[in-house]
Order: sequence, then C-alpha cells, then structure tokens
Amino acid sequence: MEAHTISFAKNDKEPKLAFEGVVASELYPCVLFYSSNPGEKVALRDLQMRGMPSNLLPGEPLCSPRTTVLLESTVHLLRRLHQCDHWSSLINQYIHSRLELIGVILREDDFKGLVERICVGPPQTEMEDKDVSGEETGKPAAHRHILSEAKLTALCVEVWPALAVIGGVDSGLRAGGLCLHKPSGRRAIMLGVLKKGSSLAKLQWEETDLSVRPSRPTHCPWI
Repeated sequence: MEAHTISFAKNDKEPKLAFEGVVASELYPCVLFYSSNPGEKVALRDLQMRGMPSNLLPGEPLCSPRTTVLLESTVHLLRRLHQCDHWSSLINQYIHSRLELIGVILREDDFKGLVERICVGPPQTEMEDKDVSGEETGKPAAHRHILSEAKLTALCVEVWPALAVIGGVDSGLRAGGLCLHKPSGRRAIMLGVLKKGSSLAKLQWEETDLSVRPSRPTHCPWI
C-alpha cells in the first residue's frame, strides 16, 4: 500500500511486481484469469501488504526514534545505489568533496589548539579560573572555544551527511531494519509497534513466509 505497487504470486511462489505508481487510497484486487476449461473457478485466498504499515509506530525508547528510522533508510538507499556502476562514481565524488571541506573549515590554528587542549590539557591560568566561592565559572577549559558555532554548524551541515553514509547513524534496532528472532533463530524485518510504550513489536519474516507476528524487541537483536 505504502509503495503504491501490486504484486501477484502463483501457488505460493515469490510475488512478482505487476503494477507501479498506483495512486489510490484503497486498492481492490481484481484479476482476470483466462482458462480453456469451462466452469473452472479461481479464488484469491490471501492479500498481504508488504512494508511498514502506516498505523505502526517506530517503538522508541526500545527502538530507534522516527528521525533515526528515516535517516537510516536514506543511508541504506544510498548504499544500495552505490553498488550500481552508474551511481558509484557520483556518490564517491560527492563524499570526497564533502570530506575535503574539513580542511577548509578547520584551519591550522584550530587543529593545533584542539590537539593541545586534548593531549596536553588546559593552561594553568584556565585551571585557576574560579570565582571567589571556589566554584568554576563555566564549562571545563578543555571544552571551551575549541570551535566556533559557525564552524560547528558548517561541519554538521556539509560534512556530517557524508560521514553518516560511511558509518551510519544508529546501528541499533529500528523499524524497517533486519533483525534476528532469538527464540526461533529466524531473520525478520521489524515493522514497528501498535501503540506508544508497547514492549511488543510486529515482525515480518524474511523468508517466503510473509506472515506477521508480535515479539519483544529484546528478543530481536539488530543485524
């Protein structure tokens, strides 16, 4: 339903895509079968929707929040495109250009200051920067003025997306992600939970069995 596609299968075989771009709020299956046997009847025994149903929630805090689900789905799509020859060079070029901005944003003096503050420690004058009551007047010196707000914003906007594609955003259990059902040892896709705060999540088996069943997220480590 969410993908606006219709697939058909015969005799429990893997469904094959038949229609794309179906724009409708409700879909009613109507299939015409040709047969040379007079009076032969064909029955549609089951209709199953694949993908994450719109009425399910991402399942936080046991699972990743909705924002992370969207980010990881985007990263997964880009990685799939990267496996195609037509997209590989374009994605590599974009990531390389984003990483080169690190040297432009972080000047040499910033690198020196960052290394000195982390490896050597704050200067003695900053260590003694306390008020008359003996309490520190601000944040620890090693974490003050390392980067300006503008540079941090530039790094988050320009560089972080490329790093997310390389290393991912959150490797935890998330809706739409693949997991392992410990009790049965089967692989499944975590679809989400029915209501907020629920400890039961809906799973869809990865094998030819497309049935959906409830399970606890603690029984389903991320793969």
